[in-house]
Amino acid sequence: MQTFGKLVVELASGAAEEFCDWARGAWEVEPVWFERPGAERAVIEVYFEDVAAAGGRLTELQEAWGGRFLAARAEAVPEEDWTTFWRHHFKIQDLGERLRIVPVWEKAPDRKRINLWMDPGLSFGTGDHFTTRFCLEELERAWVELEMASFLDAGTGSGILAIAAARLGVPKVEGFDFDPVCVAGAARNARLNKLPKGRIEWYEADVLQEGWRRGTADVVCANILTRVLVAAREELWRATGCRLIVTGIREDEGAEVEAAFGELGAKLVRRAGDGEWCGLVLEQS
Repeated sequence: MQTFGKLVVELASGAAEEFCDWARGAWEVEPVWFERPGAERAVIEVYFEDVAAAGGRLTELQEAWGGRFLAARAEAVPEEDWTTFWRHHFKIQDLGERLRIVPVWEKAPDRKRINLWMDPGLSFGTGDHFTTRFCLEELERAWVELEMASFLDAGTGSGILAIAAARLGVPKVEGFDFDPVCVAGAARNARLNKLPKGRIEWYEADVLQEGWRRGTADVVCANILTRVLVAAREELWRATGCRLIVTGIREDEGAEVEAAFGELGAKLVRRAGDGEWCGLVLEQS
């Protein structure tokens, strides 16, 4: 039976949001935030592939945050506890006009939509967060509006966007991530959806390092934090044949990202948000 690792961090409520943003950028994970209304302390849980990895992140946390957190510990999480956690938090979701996300332990209600079977693993990307929903809905829109022959998912996580593109019928689909655990998990999710080996090209690469771009794709999607989007903007834009979908952006950072890509000639065609996060759709002008 597999055992995962959990890093539990306790800190002042006012620092919780900053910590979660830092963890997303530094570790490419989605922290789980527990806080009672009016409480002075918050507890953040971050999950990793094993307890040794969680322990390594504890060392990184101590180096990066010093005395800014109140307590932190690494714990082992038995597989049954992990499964119980996800069965509580991850439910069937309909998105757009065609797509439906189905946890692997659930039964799809019908075939009126394209059922995307997902085991969230450690990379999350389940569709519950605004940023993932935005990408999936904009991917579907692009499939309807454009003659899309190719799609690239930069920072693929659970692989859900690339899998959706393949299931919609996009002929050429690629997805990459800097974390090999994410790449392996995305490939497993592709198999859950009965996609043949090679239908999606998965590879390990860092969007902030040279060499990840392999030509252009009609549509590129990047669900990455603002600082990474801005730093990688030139290569992301060079990789975009027609339309770029970007999110992972705080509402108050949307103008910054729009301006950064605007300097490269990108035209904003749509912006959406939920009050906390926003996403942009950019096209070649």
